[in-house]
Amino acid sequence: MFNSGLSRPFRNTDHMPELIYVYPTTLQLPGGWLWRYTGAGIAHQSNGQSDPLSRSWNRAYLMAGFEKDDRFSVQMRLWKRLPESAEKDNNPDLIRYLGRGDITLGWDIDKKNSLRATYTGFNKRGSGRLEWTRSLGDGLGNSFSGLRLYTSLFHGYGDSLLDYNFKRTVFSIGLSLVDF
Repeated sequence: MFNSGLSRPFRNTDHMPELIYVYPTTLQLPGGWLWRYTGAGIAHQSNGQSDPLSRSWNRAYLMAGFEKDDRFSVQMRLWKRLPESAEKDNNPDLIRYLGRGDITLGWDIDKKNSLRATYTGFNKRGSGRLEWTRSLGDGLGNSFSGLRLYTSLFHGYGDSLLDYNFKRTVFSIGLSLVDF
């Protein structure tokens, strides 16, 4: 925000269109856990820049999600980078920093507050992200507004594609218009 040479209005705009297939399940697991879904997807992630700042990659992934008591959740993804020709690959060492999967643990503390912790990597590098969201205001009836305060603390590699190979610690604050 304060560096007009690298920012204003945005330094980087990562985007990630995906094609996802999700198969819902209701398999009861030990300890009161429920296996909620299994899925597969293909994703293209890019920062929308031209060379030499261009970063992008394609991957296929498998995923699964579990929950307990509508308060706790675990989501896991394992991915495989799809190959590119050496001439087109502008970040050939990306997997060394972003790893081959992620796991997210979630806790809905109450109807207004949620915590999420994500570890990405499964290698000697990688990253961690801690997120807290809080509903702002009441909705109609017994529901809450979709407008939420969003805060995040990130440490590690891959906060943005432009800086995927630099270790960073980033604190973010913002608003979320809908809660998924």
